[in-house]
Amino acid sequence: MKILITHELFPPDVHGGGEKVVYEIAKRLIDKGIEVQVLTTGDPKIKQYENIPTVRLPINRYLMNLAFPWILKYAKNADLIQTNNYNACYPSYIAAKMSKKPIVCLIHGMYGNNWLRMRGPIFGTVSRMIEKFQICHEYEKVIFLSNFAKNAGIEIGIKRELTEVVRPGIEFKKYRVKAKEGYVLFVGRLAKQKGLECLLKVAEELPNIEFKLVGKGEEENKLKSIAPKNVSFLGFVKEDKLIDLYSKALIFCLPSIAETFGFVLLEAMASGCAIVSTVPLDFEGIRIGTGEVRQFTKAIKYLIENPRIAEKMGKKNREIAKKYVWDDFIKKIISIYQNVLEMKRI
Repeated sequence: MKILITHELFPPDVHGGGEKVVYEIAKRLIDKGIEVQVLTTGDPKIKQYENIPTVRLPINRYLMNLAFPWILKYAKNADLIQTNNYNACYPSYIAAKMSKKPIVCLIHGMYGNNWLRMRGPIFGTVSRMIEKFQICHEYEKVIFLSNFAKNAGIEIGIKRELTEVVRPGIEFKKYRVKAKEGYVLFVGRLAKQKGLECLLKVAEELPNIEFKLVGKGEEENKLKSIAPKNVSFLGFVKEDKLIDLYSKALIFCLPSIAETFGFVLLEAMASGCAIVSTVPLDFEGIRIGTGEVRQFTKAIKYLIENPRIAEKMGKKNREIAKKYVWDDFIKKIISIYQNVLEMKRI
């Protein structure tokens, strides 16, 4: 089996969790003896990353939308195209149809009507239309990382019969639990969709509680300008320090406006954190509606004042996180490929 993977970025160029999933697919397919080539953007001198062959186009990732000729060229030698939503999926879809190759699309992020909340009525409407145009096509299969993401996809027009849910994994043994300290941790991009303005308002309501934010992003300067004194911006941190922050955090908070999964939730769960979040993933903690400052404040205050309850939630989260296994993920991905190729032969 020969798989062409297309995505707008690939390590060492990383923008978010999507690149992690694409990397895990490529690496684990190769480990299973499957031939893989990744077509992405970046420095053309980088011919491979950790033994994963790459072709990098010297263009901005947004211009991947115009990469149809290159995708078509490399698709001719592939049995199947594995694309990923955002800027690589539509040109990959066109290349697949032109070359008569089957194509599978993995959805990393999808915001639907939440674009209006993030970008306003004009730009939000345009973004929503572009998103729908990119992903609502006759891919052989459309893969989601969670059931709630799948339901959102169906809501915007993806055919139910094309959808599959494949839960990603986590390197569980990396994460550990230390004596918990009474701070609230956030990890992720400092971006509009993460709902951080809500979290800063919560911090302002709870001045005696420390909030630690890990990550960088386009909203960083704005967030720093409105943050109260009990909020620390730690920027990007090395993996060992991040694991230490997780291990000591009593509470992990992800107040996202929209998510299709949330890898940081799994990492926090594996580290024994109680979770306060808008994301409808399976976790022990308190689920809050988007932008509900009062409810977030009440939930965090309750858990800080009742650390034994929070730690009990954290222990249960460790057990839940163990169920997310990369080997199970890649076995199901390969099974989907095999079924698609079999149907194509009929």
